[in-house]
Amino acid sequence: MKPLVEGLEKQYGGAVEFRRLNVDGTDAAALALADKLGVQYVPTFVYATKDGVISKQVVGEQTTQQLQSGLDALK
Repeated sequence: MKPLVEGLEKQYGGAVEFRRLNVDGTDAAALALADKLGVQYVPTFVYATKDGVISKQVVGEQTTQQLQSGLDALK
């Protein structure tokens, strides 16, 4: 998934902020945010507006088109 997400990050430039959380148990801040968002599985994609409102959350591998659809809905 990493190459796909990195490609989308380049494609969307500054229009969308991408964040990756390392939830392997060593980053307390990442674990706290994942817990707050209810993340239980990897990968989980959380789409939030610039105001921080969660618009969509998807669990599991996604195609480029599925991720683009979620990102385009944020515009």
